[in-house]
Amino acid sequence: MKRIHLVLYFFLIVFLLAGCAKGPSVTKKEEPKLKETPPAPVVVKKPPVAPPPPAPAIEKLPEIARSIPDSKVWVRYGKTKMGENYYNKTNITRSSDVATVNVYRVVTDSCRKQMVEEVRKYNPKKSIKYHYYEHDVRVDEIDCRNQKWRVKELIHYDEKGKVLDHHTYENEPWEKIKFVTDHHTLQKSICVAEEKPAAKKPAAKKKKK
Repeated sequence: MKRIHLVLYFFLIVFLLAGCAKGPSVTKKEEPKLKETPPAPVVVKKPPVAPPPPAPAIEKLPEIARSIPDSKVWVRYGKTKMGENYYNKTNITRSSDVATVNVYRVVTDSCRKQMVEEVRKYNPKKSIKYHYYEHDVRVDEIDCRNQKWRVKELIHYDEKGKVLDHHTYENEPWEKIKFVTDHHTLQKSICVAEEKPAAKKPAAKKKKK
């Protein structure tokens, strides 16, 4: 009996081993493939932007002698950043409400530099003469009633009194006189209201003797 049991036990072991051999094999789980890192984007370098060229420096202007107009003829009426202003008190003409007056302006260095740059735009050679621009004389019309003005003539002079330029103006449009300007001061100086004649007092009656 023992032998039979041993034989059966032997066949059982063989059967189990054969079953294990035929059983489905355990597949190893495949690890997910790592995605490849995309290449870095190509950076296109822009060419450096050149800074704008600096504004041309205005050359240093020469020192010039300043004129002083004759006080017997010219009356100072104000100063602005463009110059010191005088009007000719001996040559004011009036037609209705319009007064015509000559104005003398001793220009500042700021005004002189500005004129040098303006003239240089259209005539570089001529702008050299404006290094010595010292004063100008202007003929203005002042509309006293409507508080307007316009220029009739303009002459630029250098420090030696030589004419640099001469402009005449025909039918220039009238401009409103702005408050607290040189023309406003000029208007107040020359647009003097005519004084009304004083009313005559009736003659006193003579007493009868």
